[in-house]
Amino acid sequence: MRYEVDSARVAQGSAAVQTAAVQITAEVDRMMHCLTELQSCWTGRAAVSFQRVVGEWRTTQAQVRASLDDIQKALAAAGRQYQEVEDAAVRLFTR
Repeated sequence: MRYEVDSARVAQGSAAVQTAAVQITAEVDRMMHCLTELQSCWTGRAAVSFQRVVGEWRTTQAQVRASLDDIQKALAAAGRQYQEVEDAAVRLFTR
C-alpha cells in the first residue's frame, strides 16, 4: 500500500472548516433572530406551524454544527498524526 499526505494541507483544511463553521453559525444566528422576532407580530395557526418548522430547523442546524465540529476535529487529529509519523521517520535516519 502506498499513500502520500501533505499534513500541512490537512491542517489547513481543518482550519478552513473551523472558520466556515463559525461563519455559518453567525449567519444562522442572525437569521434565527429575524425569525424569532416574527413571533411578536404573528399569531394564528400559520404562525404555530411556522414556529414548528423553525424548531425543526434549529434541530437540523445543531446536527450540521456537530458534524462540522466532528470533521474539523478529525482533520486536525489526522494532520497532527501524519506530521508525527513523518517526524518519527526522519528521526530514524538522523544521526
